[in-house]
Amino acid sequence: FSESNSLPFTGEKKLTHQELERSYFLHVPEDLQENAPLVVVIHGYTGTAEGIMKYSRMNDLADENGFVVVYPQGTVDSQENTFFNVGYSFNASSKVDDVAYIRALVIHLQSTYQTSTEKTFATGMSNGGDMSYLLACTSSDLFRAVAPVAGVMMKETLESCNPQRPIPIFEIHGTEDKISVFEGDMEDRDGWGAYYDLPSTIDFWVTENKLNHKESIQLPDKDGDDGSVIIFDRYFSEDSVNEVWFYKVINGGHDWPQGWPRNSGNQDLNTSEEIWKFFQHSMDAQTP
Repeated sequence: FSESNSLPFTGEKKLTHQELERSYFLHVPEDLQENAPLVVVIHGYTGTAEGIMKYSRMNDLADENGFVVVYPQGTVDSQENTFFNVGYSFNASSKVDDVAYIRALVIHLQSTYQTSTEKTFATGMSNGGDMSYLLACTSSDLFRAVAPVAGVMMKETLESCNPQRPIPIFEIHGTEDKISVFEGDMEDRDGWGAYYDLPSTIDFWVTENKLNHKESIQLPDKDGDDGSVIIFDRYFSEDSVNEVWFYKVINGGHDWPQGWPRNSGNQDLNTSEEIWKFFQHSMDAQTP
């Protein structure tokens, strides 16, 4: 591919989509190989592409493992907050099609950097996690697996979800999350719109992937002072290469464990590393 695209690059770029100039942060490591994986990392409500880039530290993993990582920037909603349009009540009038934007961005990067069409993944925090679920439902033709962090499935998203192919799911979620509430909010008490509880959401994907085994382990409590422990539920089957990984941060809040800087939340897990492990597992497990 052309010299201008093969150099290592970290910074902001633009893409015009549906007559809107959209921006994104891109990180291309040195010595990128052809057919490298591509990871999309999606920021939360009121967040920024640059913010989630620093917070997740996914660029470090991209350098170590040779993948491209892109951080799309949301648009601004009627409340003057940056967002991805996943169907929140107060965004009902929005015409922004973020599924189409992220699809266009992925296809653009796959062709520009010769990344693998079979090794494209999405993750995101909060609103970005909700968006990851929406991509799992709508865009399993493009994405091999998704890993929402503190994400939920809106009622409408889950009830209309019909992926073209079953898709592996990773979710990590604090049981005391006060924003993306673990128990869900089907009555829309908080004004975001109705959304499902996490156990029902995970059950949906376990069923979708036809997984019939579960193992549950408590991860080592590396930091006894952080007030939380992680229970890891792994769902799998002899008949499927796909798995669902669910990390319940008991007493955990609304964060990306070991987010940067390390000043709050659970410290037992490097979530970004764990997400990459999950994506690698999804790649290694691919059937020919």
